[in-house]
Amino acid sequence: MNPSVSNISPSIGALDIDFDHHGLFNTLVADMADLLESIAGVDDACAYVSGIAARLGTDIERQYKTALGVQHLNRDQLLEILIDLKNRAGGAFSITEQDEDRVVFSNCSCPLGRAAANHPSLCMLTSNIFGRLTANAVGYAAVDLEETIASGAAGCRVVLHLKRMEPGPGTREYFRDDASAASA
Repeated sequence: MNPSVSNISPSIGALDIDFDHHGLFNTLVADMADLLESIAGVDDACAYVSGIAARLGTDIERQYKTALGVQHLNRDQLLEILIDLKNRAGGAFSITEQDEDRVVFSNCSCPLGRAAANHPSLCMLTSNIFGRLTANAVGYAAVDLEETIASGAAGCRVVLHLKRMEPGPGTREYFRDDASAASA
């Protein structure tokens, strides 16, 4: 008599395989970023991810405004939203400095997990969403990704400029879009 397969091998579902919905997500995002950066280059990959982030940011902004019952976000709401959305996604963002002109965020856990490692183009999600939501709320924003986990740092340091300034080499500027200006 042949022993059944289940008596010979362990349960397939009990095997120590590093793959679940997080594993699928991490692999998919990392492989897409790797492919895009290697084919198109990091600059074009950043532009591509920025386009995706713009769509995502529009939806996120709409959801928060609807949930708050407001048409325009004030500074306090904006800052709370920026931290909340990143932390809901798995980040560990907090404000470490702020004044009238800028806000500095720190983060020790990337929302994209290990998928972000060595893929700086994925940081355009943070830059674009922070920049666009801020520009829509206050009219202008500039984002400096001074340190990022994706570039090998232990954490992220993101500087969000709220007033017009002379942009540095890595600074990305954002301006209020027409649709937001109409509802402000």
